[in-house]
Amino acid sequence: MIRVLVTGAGGIGGVNFIRAIKIARSDIFIVGTDYFKYHLEFINMDKKYKTPRHDSPEFIKVLNRIIETENIEFLHPQPEVEAEVIAKNKHRFKVKTYLPRGEIFDICRDKYLTALKLSNYDLAPKTYLYTEVDNMDDLLEELGGKAWIRVRRGAGGKLSLPVSSSKEVKYWIDLWVTKGRARYEDFIIQEYLPGRDFAWDSLWYYGKLVTSYARERLEYIFPHVSPSRITGTPVVSRIVVDPRINDVAVKAVKAVDGKPHGFYCLDLKEGANGKIYVTEINLKAHTTLPLWSYIATRIFKMPEWGNIAYLYLKLGLGEEVDLESIPKFDIYPKVTMLRHIDVGVWILYEDKNTKIKVL
Repeated sequence: MIRVLVTGAGGIGGVNFIRAIKIARSDIFIVGTDYFKYHLEFINMDKKYKTPRHDSPEFIKVLNRIIETENIEFLHPQPEVEAEVIAKNKHRFKVKTYLPRGEIFDICRDKYLTALKLSNYDLAPKTYLYTEVDNMDDLLEELGGKAWIRVRRGAGGKLSLPVSSSKEVKYWIDLWVTKGRARYEDFIIQEYLPGRDFAWDSLWYYGKLVTSYARERLEYIFPHVSPSRITGTPVVSRIVVDPRINDVAVKAVKAVDGKPHGFYCLDLKEGANGKIYVTEINLKAHTTLPLWSYIATRIFKMPEWGNIAYLYLKLGLGEEVDLESIPKFDIYPKVTMLRHIDVGVWILYEDKNTKIKVL
């Protein structure tokens, strides 16, 4: 049996990843770890371990003990914070991984550095460090009267807010600095992009694009709990085919990494002029990428490469894959995914007015 260790296994992305590779292949022995012990109960695994947080000095030691004890062949870190630690300490693990180089995380985990890289190619919205803005009123006027505040690091729309006055900017940032949640130098001010919200998920192998697909996020989970109405994972999203997204996304990946290797999952938004910009590059599978992988196998009945999570595992293990036969873009049919807590997952074929229950 193939023996795989999945970190963050109890999170949504980890659960989806395990589900995707299990439906593709039965002879996989799955060991899961998570910092939250109750999350490990969400899905069946062959073995499960509670581990320290990714920033603990014991994190790598504990993982290595599990790898040795369970004879692990492949290590998949699902949370990006854990992927970063493992990528930067690859030399300390005697197991196969499939991750971007450690130094690429330094760029992509920092939204300001990402924007600086991409701005050289006109691929990112205008972006400024809060601590380097001399006159906020002038900047807001330059940006069209509205801006987007966010912190340089973090997921799920962390501490983000659309603003239209310097007073809002000051109050918002002062609040979170006072609470100890961030420092002034953590905040960036970006051009507000009012258009559609896209995601582009891709897998690369030693500098070559393996495959990809794009989707539009139509609604986020519990948007009312966040002032920005951005909460990370969507409950309604639909597959889109747009050559503009593919073109911008490929250029963005190559702009930050001359030899991309692993998952590169991008967030993109349309500006007021309809132009598409990249707002974030994630170096791990988006939460729903393995869910689409599971759907590709179970519902779409696609060839093996349609299950991108399993394709990633095969490549990471060094198994033979005919990369030239795999479509590079837009691999999924135009359907809408509906999902929410306690109600399951559905695929909606809007043109046929039919839906299929997935989970």
